[in-house]
Amino acid sequence: MSDDHSSPEYFEKKFKPMIWLVGTVLIVGTAISFAADLFKVSEKLGAFRWAIVIGLTVASIKASAVVAVFMHLYWDAKWKTISLTLISTIFFFIGLMYLTNASEIFDKPGNEIKGNQHAFDPVTGMPMVEDAK
Repeated sequence: MSDDHSSPEYFEKKFKPMIWLVGTVLIVGTAISFAADLFKVSEKLGAFRWAIVIGLTVASIKASAVVAVFMHLYWDAKWKTISLTLISTIFFFIGLMYLTNASEIFDKPGNEIKGNQHAFDPVTGMPMVEDAK
């Protein structure tokens, strides 16, 4: 006779430990994100991009744990299709974040005074008008 997958004993033996494991991953991941922000790890490493890398790494691990257990991907026979879809999504997201952050590196109007360009206020982004005396 096979195991009854709907029995409470089967749930207690198989799935409850996995649910506790996912809960632990979520709590530890949140604590790591909070600690990284609290101790200003990105400033100590020298660039804001490290905050993005740390945050996205922790978020990816947390999301993977939730998806694997609660969306039953851990037991799915078609890992190839699902894995390719998830990996493509991750690379697409990384590309979009790169484009967003790379746009801050390039010279944009108002970043510097060149020739006849007007200076821009770094806080408001509005053109600074010189006082006419």
